[in-house]
Amino acid sequence: MTTQFSPGQVMLFKKLAKLQGKLQLLERYYNGDAPLPEGAEGASKAYRMFQRKSRLNMAQLAVSAVRERMRIGGFRTGADDDENGDVEARRLWKASNLEVGSADLHSSLLKFGTAYAIVGHPEGEEYPVVTVEDARQVYAATSPTNINKVTEAVKVFSENGYHYAYFYYADRIEVFKKPDDTNVYKVEDWQMLADGIRENPLGQIPVVKFTNADAAGEYETHTDILDRINHMILQRLVIVTTQAFRQRVLKGDFPTHDADGNEIDYEGVFDSSAGSLWMIPEGADVSELGQADINGILSGVRADIQDFAAVTRTPMHYLTPEGANGSAEGAALAREGLVFKTQDRIDRVTPGWSKVMSLMFLLVGDETRAKLLDLEPIWYSPERYSLAERADASSKFVDMPFRSRMTLVGQFSPAEVADMEIQRAGEAIFAQSLTGGTGDTA
Repeated sequence: MTTQFSPGQVMLFKKLAKLQGKLQLLERYYNGDAPLPEGAEGASKAYRMFQRKSRLNMAQLAVSAVRERMRIGGFRTGADDDENGDVEARRLWKASNLEVGSADLHSSLLKFGTAYAIVGHPEGEEYPVVTVEDARQVYAATSPTNINKVTEAVKVFSENGYHYAYFYYADRIEVFKKPDDTNVYKVEDWQMLADGIRENPLGQIPVVKFTNADAAGEYETHTDILDRINHMILQRLVIVTTQAFRQRVLKGDFPTHDADGNEIDYEGVFDSSAGSLWMIPEGADVSELGQADINGILSGVRADIQDFAAVTRTPMHYLTPEGANGSAEGAALAREGLVFKTQDRIDRVTPGWSKVMSLMFLLVGDETRAKLLDLEPIWYSPERYSLAERADASSKFVDMPFRSRMTLVGQFSPAEVADMEIQRAGEAIFAQSLTGGTGDTA
């Protein structure tokens, strides 16, 4: 049976299939299941255990260091009186649980180099729903003149005994399926559902694409360093385990057979236990071989971790506990590199989140707030200071307007600042009622 995909759909489908190998490999590194370091050919099962235990998951740490600093506190829209962030935007954000969903999307972006969100309004739901999609299941083509504009997209997934393929266009969504006992990435056997052509109420493609720098994951171009770290850890494990007990050597003139002519098994004679007694032939000498020095291997691993920290601009204290013991100046420089990188990633995803929020407002019929040019995410600063540092700085900027001081210096979210202003107004009224004068709101 031939496929019902159009030539354009076949091309989209094949592009998604082509990405699977790379994305699956990046997922393995992220989950700590990196390819086993090179070992002896025809290695035994015991040696395979050494290889598995030698893998150190640095990839996830490199992603987490950036993701933890990418947090959205609210949105500004074209509506009036929303300097602290639009209340309606905040409600839609919470309704789709995007406080968590945005973190998951950022993880996918930093891991795979691309990430996707799909905006919809399922029947029976009060608010629009935003789903964060697995980059291994979605592919979107973009305009050659505007990389943030998706022209068509496909999503492929498996559920309830079938593979499904959704093709998204500005005016419609086409849905196909086939049994899940067939190869999902073969274009044969796909059949359109009876209601497979569905109207797209948005008039725009509901798939939003996010792209990382160079369309690559944070560790994608540095997997060789990760492999090198794992390889050296493997050598350490092998050396330490095989030399846990020093090798003994029996030297001298000693018999090889007993009085009955049977060959003597000296390996059995020299079993080690608490009650063992060794009887060695006269003139024989027992000595022990020295153990290999692994300090060079340990230093090599530390050097490789430092290399990985440098190329990914990840502070050493994220990758190894001893990295927290460096100088204050060195730590500040390392943190500065991470902040600059995080700010770059924030700039790259800002258009995508604006688009997501625009589509959500369109679905609820609010065209004023849906205007894309007026939408802007309000990000928490990627440079986070301690409460003591913020309090000290705030005391030195008393002439700055309260709202600016709380957001720029205090690093509070727009919602928190709005609550503070309400509390200050209440305190001012209360103070005025007690004194009969004007409350101080400076």
